[in-house]
Amino acid sequence: VPRPIGWISTRSVDGQDNLAPFSQFNHLTFDPPYIMFSISNTETGARKDTTINVESTGHFCWNMATYPLREAVNISGEQVPYGVDEFKRAGLEKEQATLIDVPMVKESPVRFECEYYTSLRLPGNPPMGSTEVVIARVIGVHVKDEILTDGKIDLKKAMPIARCGYYEYTVVTETFEMIVPGKLSVLHGLEGNTAANRVMGK
Repeated sequence: VPRPIGWISTRSVDGQDNLAPFSQFNHLTFDPPYIMFSISNTETGARKDTTINVESTGHFCWNMATYPLREAVNISGEQVPYGVDEFKRAGLEKEQATLIDVPMVKESPVRFECEYYTSLRLPGNPPMGSTEVVIARVIGVHVKDEILTDGKIDLKKAMPIARCGYYEYTVVTETFEMIVPGKLSVLHGLEGNTAANRVMGK
């Protein structure tokens, strides 16, 4: 089934910019918001640039991968030597994050500025079986006005792509709504309603 794509941008300690997609990505909680993504080793068993940059600088940005940007997402997934700027390879314009020293994909309609929290290393068979689960707190959110409907993100306008199995992807073009019956507190969590959660916590 489809998985959101972690299109992660980083900047190394010596100022090299990097951009790469990861198909093991999701959010973890909402107050405060945390996200996670996992990074496997390269075919030589080495840690990837994203892992090195995130752990050494403490920051990264998540950029929504969308259908109009699908070719750029794919190009940025190629494994190239350390220090190669995938923004330039994919023909993407950079936009500087506001809270951290990391570039964002300017064309992406939703971007998160993230502060590194921890990593969990899962051992696996060489060379690519081991993976590192990176967890970070979202400290800044950027949303383009053109994908909003009545003040809410409209995924039909944003058209995010998602990873399936093999070489297959899908794109969100339709949504439907279901409201879980029962306790209102469940709905607060589904909405990501931080204000309601904090009232309950008093």
